[in-house]
Amino acid sequence: MSTINIESLDQDTKDEPKEQTQEDNNEVLKVLEEKINMMDPKNTSGDTEVVITNFLKSKKEVKWYVALLVIRVFAFVFCLIAFSVLGASEQRVLVSENLTNWYSSGFTIQTPYEFHWYKWDEFRYSFAANVIGFVYSGLQICHLVMYLITKKHTINPKLQGYFNVAIDQTLAYILMSASSSAATAAHLLKDYWLEHGADTFIEMANASVSMSFLAFGAFALASLVSGIILCSSPRYNCNTLCL
Repeated sequence: MSTINIESLDQDTKDEPKEQTQEDNNEVLKVLEEKINMMDPKNTSGDTEVVITNFLKSKKEVKWYVALLVIRVFAFVFCLIAFSVLGASEQRVLVSENLTNWYSSGFTIQTPYEFHWYKWDEFRYSFAANVIGFVYSGLQICHLVMYLITKKHTINPKLQGYFNVAIDQTLAYILMSASSSAATAAHLLKDYWLEHGADTFIEMANASVSMSFLAFGAFALASLVSGIILCSSPRYNCNTLCL
């Protein structure tokens, strides 16, 4: 009888740690469920897996928003440099011209030429496109900073997602078109006016075109990231959006 009691006591002492660990695990699970329910009060059915996946998706979404903010800062800077350099591109050149007539053997005169960016339609188009991109990027930066601080959208996020993708793609196409036309105008000017001393105006125009092309790349990348946010957000039906 004594041996049986000793064995039963040993088994009881071995079972006690297992019961304690199970109780501890249950308490941890209850605490986690309570925290999840506090984060999502609508979760009355106790579907914790859905809440956890949504929470992880929201954290991933914040990372995409940070990446989008960095891209928009680059677009803001590129557009600012592009239209600032183009707006400052002015130059006055004196061109020597030989004139001959019937009563003289010929003489040379100095003819002044002034180069201003607004005299060419291509440069005006590029200037306007970069100003629009600059203003739009500034507004988007302000909105993203407010969202990352408050974690609240000022507009319906679904409509805003569609708006961002559409406007980013539109501005990317406009900047590509404006940059191409300005590059063509700068190349035509370079063929004739470079040898007459208009190198400063042409170099500044080429620098503006380069920044405009970089702004196009930034807007194209921003459109891609906006589309990823739109499809990966837990607030949207991803299957219907991506198909």
